[in-house]
Amino acid sequence: MLDDKRRLWFAEFAANKLGMFDLDRESIKEWDVPTPHTYPYVVYLDRNGELWSGSMSSDRVLRFDPQTGKSVEYLLPRQTNIRRVFIDDTTTPVTFWAGNNHHATILKIEPLE
Repeated sequence: MLDDKRRLWFAEFAANKLGMFDLDRESIKEWDVPTPHTYPYVVYLDRNGELWSGSMSSDRVLRFDPQTGKSVEYLLPRQTNIRRVFIDDTTTPVTFWAGNNHHATILKIEPLE
């Protein structure tokens, strides 16, 4: 995902990290995902500057603040395999949506904070 500050945000599946490439500075910054073997597949930046990612194998959704380094993980109620995510920035707080490839369902997370 490319933001309005010309930073490219990405998930590093095999490295178990989230990353950002700053096109203007030609520099890369990486952050470890808190849970081992999460394997983030995709990342999305919301209006608050927080990153959201879905897990390929740990059945978790990650919300990460790159400014503070703090993260929140949401453990899902069943096995899943998230490939794509959508963040609804029109809600307060933002709402996370994703498809569950293993059970033909749609996931919705409405954070309390």
